[in-house]
Amino acid sequence: MNGLSLMLSDQDLHFIVHVLMPDSRDMQRMVKTLRNDEEILRGMLLDKRLLSSLTEEANSFVRVSPHLFFTVLLEWVKKDIAQQNYTIERSRGQQMVVFDGSAVANLLKEARITAYLADLLVSFIRINSITISVMVKKGVWRKLRFSDFDVESLIRYSEMIEESQRFGPYKRIADICLFISGVFPEYIEAQKTVPSFGRARLGMFARWSREGIEKYGKLFYRAAAEQSSTHLHELQKVLMKLSEHFILATKPLDVLTNRYLSFHKEKFFLQ
Repeated sequence: MNGLSLMLSDQDLHFIVHVLMPDSRDMQRMVKTLRNDEEILRGMLLDKRLLSSLTEEANSFVRVSPHLFFTVLLEWVKKDIAQQNYTIERSRGQQMVVFDGSAVANLLKEARITAYLADLLVSFIRINSITISVMVKKGVWRKLRFSDFDVESLIRYSEMIEESQRFGPYKRIADICLFISGVFPEYIEAQKTVPSFGRARLGMFARWSREGIEKYGKLFYRAAAEQSSTHLHELQKVLMKLSEHFILATKPLDVLTNRYLSFHKEKFFLQ
């Protein structure tokens, strides 16, 4: 069984086979094949019929897991970037060509990076809250609620817990910085024109510069890597890589958003 297939449910694999091999008489055998052969599975993920089914059919997003949806898009992003030697950076309504396509492609060659980006996108489909009890004075406790999409509250939360427990908040803060920079960069640039929907969710980002967010992303990915335990060694390497190549890591998210989600990205995230 390969690592990629472990991210996908049986329903996902059935969907792939149904779209690409509708006349198959042995669905279970094909699903088993995809579970055990990553090369075949990756090849099927790059079939245009699967991409069209996921991006053009209205109910496709609810028929498959978010992991399959974003994994397919990221596989196409990898292919797109590998075929060009540049990416596009957007700032204050202007576009600039940056010849870093090969560097981004090399980053995405690491399967663990692509898998991490898929997990990251899935984690921002919904906003969740965290409730903790804090002792304000002896014998008196108060419940505090934190949003997992609010960097300021996550920083406050991390300051209230033991240092050994800060891995989760640190990682989430960095993930938010990467997500905003890659998927919703316009909320950073157009601070005063962000609609109330965006301001309520972006918090500090409605006041920060792109450089500030990138700095925080790098800082907290490194802090999370340093807090990770020994049994998370592989994840630690991913977090350090993202800290060192934060700007490059925003590029596949930008390509995915602009090429495959376009004007519909709000319906996929931050519910």
